[in-house]
Amino acid sequence: MTAYNLSVPEPLGERDAERIRQVLRSPSWRWLTHTVRATWEKDLSRQRIGVDLTTLEDTQVAAMADFLRWPTHKDETVTISLSRVDALLRASGLGAGLAACLTASGGPLNDEAARRRTDRAARQSVNDQLWAEAFSHPALTRHPKLEPWLADERRYGRVPADPQIRRRVLSDVLAVLDTLPHPGTSLAILAGRVLGHAHALDDGPVQAAVLRALAWLDDRPDEHAGAERRRMLWANAGVALDTVSSTVLTFGLILPGSGPVSTTLAANAAAGLPVRLTLGQVRHYLDKEREPIPDGLKTIFACENPSVVEAASNSLATRSAPLISAEGRPSVAAGLLLRELREAGAALCYHGDFDWAGLDIARWVMAESGATPWRFGACDYQEGLGLNQRPRRLSPSTGQARTPWDPDLMHAMLNHLVAVEEEIVMDLLLADLAAGITG
Repeated sequence: MTAYNLSVPEPLGERDAERIRQVLRSPSWRWLTHTVRATWEKDLSRQRIGVDLTTLEDTQVAAMADFLRWPTHKDETVTISLSRVDALLRASGLGAGLAACLTASGGPLNDEAARRRTDRAARQSVNDQLWAEAFSHPALTRHPKLEPWLADERRYGRVPADPQIRRRVLSDVLAVLDTLPHPGTSLAILAGRVLGHAHALDDGPVQAAVLRALAWLDDRPDEHAGAERRRMLWANAGVALDTVSSTVLTFGLILPGSGPVSTTLAANAAAGLPVRLTLGQVRHYLDKEREPIPDGLKTIFACENPSVVEAASNSLATRSAPLISAEGRPSVAAGLLLRELREAGAALCYHGDFDWAGLDIARWVMAESGATPWRFGACDYQEGLGLNQRPRRLSPSTGQARTPWDPDLMHAMLNHLVAVEEEIVMDLLLADLAAGITG
């Protein structure tokens, strides 16, 4: 075992270096100056290397065997001790070690393994820095649930590996998330405003990472993100895929103003007809037509199912209080309209189906719009049970059975495990709409 670093050449004078070059220039030494050198340079920390003799000419194999003093002829792959080669070179007429001889004959040795380690360390340093920047982004302060999402992104390598691309993707993703929720905007407008390109969130790694983050915010990170799921994730953040497909169904709603939207609502209310507004129309009213809601505006009712709107139109026509249907989980247009009406001073009252999905929707509507329950408490559920001629059983799952507006409702539904849809209590709802009061 040598007491020195085998890969560090001892200094040579120019005369000795030239003498070594002259000797090793011979083709019989190519096994050393080319094959051994190339193999060793893959990792200069190695003490032993393998050489495939079948890649050498017979004269090189013979010269190699002679120098290494092999007792018999060898073939195929052999393992060579570099320390032994070093010792033999020092004892030979060359009088210099392996590293010095190879440096004199072919220039400084390259340590590919050390270079790879240096490159890996540099990449890791850059990677650590960009993740540190990501974890300190204001978006995580605004949305604490994003911290485990970001840890998951790093742990499983879900964003591109190239540091420059990864930095850009994370920067764009966090910039988008920092603006959310963004009620009533379209995906194209959001992308243009935040990323500078209207189609930047149509697909690609930024869109995919944002959707994964939104799934964490929705507490369902492992759910498959099909088309409907993606639409819902964006909608929960107040973002519609466009301004025309997201709509809200209204009936009897009159908003102050003289623009096209307020005129349309007034004309249809006078005729007892429902109106479906697109997100674009809602935003147009809010941006261009909105006027202060007068004092004494009637209570605005909201329901889950469009069947309530249809029944009110058929039975009450112009005698109904204003009504908005969420049509299941509210669209971006519905969420924006409800929220803006509440902020403008209207009193919103909400009713939905007494089932697990209905409770989930009701929690969202009340949390986002500030609506209060409309015939949606434990007593109302019990009354609905008495009207239900063909009860639909509920699963015993309690995952969505939370009713913060009336804890007794949760216990009653878990006790009976029977659904009560809005259609069952339709007459009660219509009576409230006719009277303009909540039950």
